[in-house]
Amino acid sequence: MSGFLMLLAAILLALVGGGAAWLVAASVVAAAWAGTTLPDLDLSLGLGHRSALLHSVLPIAVAAADRRFWPVAAGLGLGIGLHMAADLFPNGMRGYATIKLPLFGSIGAGASYLWIAVNAGCALVAGAWLLGRIAAPGLAGATLVAVGVVGVAYLLRTDGGWWALALFAGLGWLALRWG
Repeated sequence: MSGFLMLLAAILLALVGGGAAWLVAASVVAAAWAGTTLPDLDLSLGLGHRSALLHSVLPIAVAAADRRFWPVAAGLGLGIGLHMAADLFPNGMRGYATIKLPLFGSIGAGASYLWIAVNAGCALVAGAWLLGRIAAPGLAGATLVAVGVVGVAYLLRTDGGWWALALFAGLGWLALRWG
């Protein structure tokens, strides 16, 4: 429920912010917080757990369709990407943990891992790219730090989160080493 309220807050900040830098940043952070739990709304909507509709880049694309909501789309990209990174590490990729296509059901374990990995990567890249388009570099960096705090808090308390944190730490180390 708090994720849904944060999404509403992010939308309102984007609508009334008038492009003010701190309101753009606040909208991104609120949407990222919402994005960490948004994919699991599929349970409340009767779509089946890990519905392809919400465990994908679709919510980001919907938000990005209107430029006024690019801060929301950026935050959703970052938050949904973090959520799906944790989903890469279920106790077992079967039944409840697999991706479900509407009207068709589960796509199986191997395809589910691929779906989650591709959509998590695309969501994170889309979120970072959009943030770079709507915020000056200093503000974008500060916003990423705030989203990082939200992300770490989320990953520390969710199943698969520790593994996702280790993955991000390893990727960060590689980026610094080769950068």
